Amino acid sequence: MARRNRKGLFSMDAFCAVLMEGFKESNWTDQEVGVAVGRNVLIIPIRRGLDPYGFIGKYQGFQAIGKNVGQVAEGIFEIISRNEKTKSKYLNTLVELILLSNTVNQGIERLKALKKVKDLPKEKVEYLQDKITDNENLKETRFLNPFNEIAWKYKLDGLSIKSFEKVKEEYYDDLPF
Repeated sequence: MARRNRKGLFSMDAFCAVLMEGFKESNWTDQEVGVAVGRNVLIIPIRRGLDPYGFIGKYQGFQAIGKNVGQVAEGIFEIISRNEKTKSKYLNTLVELILLSNTVNQGIERLKALKKVKDLPKEKVEYLQDKITDNENLKETRFLNPFNEIAWKYKLDGLSIKSFEKVKEEYYDDLPF
């Protein structure tokens, strides 16, 4: 097994096994599954003609036959964003990606992903609301309107373009000179 693959196996947070023709015949797939099971990471069997067996036989798996790549990705997204093993890290990453958006369109796309998360914790929305104004790229109503829809669900104040105006504080010292 290549060094790069081993590094990935020991740093992954989730493991998707695409169960299809040739999976069982591979010299590596069952070993990779075993590492995932041993590390107790989220395992998502993707069923493409082969049912889960062996170590992952207890998992139902996600049926991919008849679905396009986008639909499979959506299914994986939903599983990762709801599972207790991955939800927190995934949400933290998604929130930070929103805050680091280089364009308003990028921010909008990432916000769309956030809107799909079921049971989004209020503190994530509060954190976003507090930090969004640090990114001038998000200073557009095209981004702020969908963000405000999320904020209002949590009974939080919305943001406006004026929210990006920084309050200038004057600092005085007590020294007479």
